[in-house]
Amino acid sequence: MSNMTNYNAVNSLQIMRVHVAPVGFEIDRIVLPAIKMKADRIWLIAHNEPHTDKGDKFVKSIQSKLKDAGIECLQAHANRIDLFDILRALRTIVLQEKSNSILVNVSVGSKIQAIASMMACMMFKDIAMIKPYYVVPERYNSLYTKEERQETEGIKDIIGLPEYKIEIPNDKLIRCLDIINKKVDGKITKRELKDLAREHNLIRVYFDDNKKKGSKRAREYSDQAAYMALNKNLIEPLLDWRFITESKIGSHHIVSLTDDGKHALTFLNDEI
Repeated sequence: MSNMTNYNAVNSLQIMRVHVAPVGFEIDRIVLPAIKMKADRIWLIAHNEPHTDKGDKFVKSIQSKLKDAGIECLQAHANRIDLFDILRALRTIVLQEKSNSILVNVSVGSKIQAIASMMACMMFKDIAMIKPYYVVPERYNSLYTKEERQETEGIKDIIGLPEYKIEIPNDKLIRCLDIINKKVDGKITKRELKDLAREHNLIRVYFDDNKKKGSKRAREYSDQAAYMALNKNLIEPLLDWRFITESKIGSHHIVSLTDDGKHALTFLNDEI
């Protein structure tokens, strides 16, 4: 066996089977698939205010059962009714586990958590090996007892779901949104945005050797080229994404962040 083959064999052994599951009011639907599919590690996404969450007791039960099964259990937190906060937590997990195989349980948690889980599988396919699955329970508990039983019990089937892809904006667009967001009310003049985009290497302007560097003509050319680069590489794509609006107040062109732009920053910006 060659050295390269040895190296690949060792690397393949290091790929872990990682499951991700939002926690609602179920135990079996999280624990049993992880055991059946021989998960090495599972990430639970719990509510960010556990003292107000009726599902917190289920977190503890899940952790106990996973420990008995010899499966490592880690925990992330997000607001269970905030789609973008859940996506933020999911992206953080995906980035941390990107060298492993990630399976996301989209059948558990709240409806919003399930939607976010499916979206994450579509959005972050370029970051990691990530796939969704759905667990069919053995039976449903239609009414809670005084002891608040889990909503379902047992598992009948585990279904792999179709894999599609949702495009997400590139890193430069997100960094540009972040620059705008840091300004008062998420608004910035186009001139200032142009200067900051150059300062942060979001756009590049190539100097024309036929124009004397430092001359008035060269500065005007450089400024004009910077505006063209700003429009083509940042403003136009962000307008297409509907992350910004552009307006004119007096002689100033103002670029403003939209609600969609703010939402995108919530789960795509590494600085938040």
